[in-house]
Amino acid sequence: MKLTIARIDDLSIFRIGGKVGWESSRLLDREVRTAVESKTKYLVFDLDDIEFLSSGAIGVLVYHLRKLQGGNGDIFVLTSNQYVMYLFRTIGFHRVFEGKIFGAYPELASKLQSMGIQFAAPEPSAWRVVEARNEEDDERSLREESP
Repeated sequence: MKLTIARIDDLSIFRIGGKVGWESSRLLDREVRTAVESKTKYLVFDLDDIEFLSSGAIGVLVYHLRKLQGGNGDIFVLTSNQYVMYLFRTIGFHRVFEGKIFGAYPELASKLQSMGIQFAAPEPSAWRVVEARNEEDDERSLREESP
């Protein structure tokens, strides 16, 4: 998994790429929790570069969607990735995230501005790279947990 994070006021953007397996989804969850605990109210998940999403990764999105909506916040998904859209439609998550999935930054910016949230794509220097294990670690952990 490749993970970079940018924070703009009370909004955090998680740019996620590669394969998000079991171990990676736990790291993602920790980073999202850290953002929420530091008063982030709005999360944007940029999933354009995703190659694989595990059920654990999808669980992270849904858990924090419910948590933030209960506390006057929200989650948005930014993607034009056909795999992600196929996956969301297959498991019915396109309905869970209805009105929260955007294909490009301008569409997302328009939605956020309609909610009174000023938004512009972050400057390159605003991004923080999170060191993540590679896919082999996810595969090894699954093999180790199998009976």
